[in-house]
Amino acid sequence: MKQTYKLKNGEISFDDEKIIILDNAKKQYRLRVFSSSLWTIYGITSVLRFMKTSDQFLLWTGLFIGIAHFTILILTFFRSTKDEIRMDDIKSLELKQRFGNNFLDIKLVGNKVRRVNQIDIINHELKQYIETNFKTN
Repeated sequence: MKQTYKLKNGEISFDDEKIIILDNAKKQYRLRVFSSSLWTIYGITSVLRFMKTSDQFLLWTGLFIGIAHFTILILTFFRSTKDEIRMDDIKSLELKQRFGNNFLDIKLVGNKVRRVNQIDIINHELKQYIETNFKTN
C-alpha cells in the first residue's frame, strides 16, 4: 500500500518495497559542497596572507573560516541524496526537530544519512506511520 505525504516543496512516498523522495536534495548538496570548498580556499589564502603580512586578524579569521567549512565539507560527504531508497537499505527512520526545523533522518546501511528537511510541521499521520512500520531509536 502506498502512502504519500506532502513536504514544503515536494513529497515523500512510502511503498512496500521502497521510499520515493521528491525534493531538491541534490541541488542543496552541490551548493553546500561548492560553497564550503570556496570558503575553505578563502581560509587557506587568509592564513597564507598572514605569513606575508603578519596581521593577526588574517590568521585567526582564516583559521576559523577554513576549519569550520572544511568540517562542514567532510560531514557533507556522509550524506546521501538518493531519490529512491529500498527498504532493505534502511537501518532506521527518525523524525527530529532542531531549532524549530522539522526533518526526517533515514539512516542507511552504508552509514550514510538521507535527510528530508522540508517537513513543515511534524505530521501526526507521518509520525504514526513511521512508529508503526519502522524501528525508531
